Amino acid sequence: MYDLIVVGAGPAGASAARRAAQQGLDTLLIERDKIPRHKLCGGGLTSKVLDLFDFRLPDTLIERTVSSTRINVDREKYPFRTNRPLAIMTSRAPFDAFLTEKAMEAGSEVLDANPVLRTNVSHSHVEVIAKNGRYQSKLVVGADGINGPVARSTHLYSQWEPMQVTYAIESEVRVGERTVHDYVGEENYFDLFFGVSPSGYGWIFPKDDHLTVGVGCRLSRLRNGRELFDAFTHMLPLLRNHEIPNPTAYLIPLGGVARMPAVGDRVMLAGDAAGFAEPFFGEGIYYAILSGQIAAKVAADACQKEEFGREFLQRYELECKEKFGKDFDIAYHLACFSYLEQYDMKRIVSHLFSDRRVQECMIGLMEGTIRYRETRGKLLWPYFKYRLDKLGLPVYND
Repeated sequence: MYDLIVVGAGPAGASAARRAAQQGLDTLLIERDKIPRHKLCGGGLTSKVLDLFDFRLPDTLIERTVSSTRINVDREKYPFRTNRPLAIMTSRAPFDAFLTEKAMEAGSEVLDANPVLRTNVSHSHVEVIAKNGRYQSKLVVGADGINGPVARSTHLYSQWEPMQVTYAIESEVRVGERTVHDYVGEENYFDLFFGVSPSGYGWIFPKDDHLTVGVGCRLSRLRNGRELFDAFTHMLPLLRNHEIPNPTAYLIPLGGVARMPAVGDRVMLAGDAAGFAEPFFGEGIYYAILSGQIAAKVAADACQKEEFGREFLQRYELECKEKFGKDFDIAYHLACFSYLEQYDMKRIVSHLFSDRRVQECMIGLMEGTIRYRETRGKLLWPYFKYRLDKLGLPVYND
């Protein structure tokens, strides 16, 4: 019997397996697909992601480093510039495979091309039933994404409500290294586009010789995902005369409203499976890795104390809430009043994004040098001006 089985070899699962093996747990990591697996994702790794690692990311995984972003609102551009790396761009297939290698390096066993069918929890152990066999453990971490088999079969939840998730659709467009170089410019930009979705935004993330282009919309507000994607890409002069491959769609939880139970008897959920994605920027990789590492730590404590019930494992939920759950609540509120539940980005840009203090906060949030709960003081006056303008009252600039 294993101490821990982790289902899903994405950033959350691979990180949980590595940390658990490092702490002496007999660990098995099971992945549905053959590794390396195809996984379309923006692939932006902010500096705070790299700070979670106890190893260096190989240069071969870094396709491009960006140091600035442009917020595009109704065809107007608002640049946020830095003089330091803001994020690195990578492709998820080799990145996820590398994290899995690091889990194996730490001592975790890995079984890929082995879809999990269901998970049974008894008073004495967990049994994970997969295509290629049955496996038993003291604990299981479900890092198998939205609607994964661990959460469903252990009845932590059955499905997500449409207002709890964002529908994202994107494609990787080959444009050549020269075009990408000209696009990012000397300031190494990536772009976010507001006003292109009823309840979301679009993005362009530059890689080595291609661009990851996509758009998201809250599922409850979505009418036709392909029409939304086509309308967005057709408005981009950069993509003219380039073939756009058929896009891939996936769901992203909206942290702050996607409050799903993250623990049960002998079960913990990590990453997207637990709803851990930041709702304003949509960043998920950082929270996947962090939640996986926290789950591994709690699993080690549980094995040491032989405490596997929900009451003991709730310390995992509590630590996640303290580390980032409170920030999700603030980020969700910010997303709601800016573009998620109403679209008022023109006014918000005028009073918030153009303010130096807000720009510093936005950069700090991406870098991880500041948390949402620490932005309230800096955002109070710009937000007050926004509210005055919304009410039709005079606004005086400082």
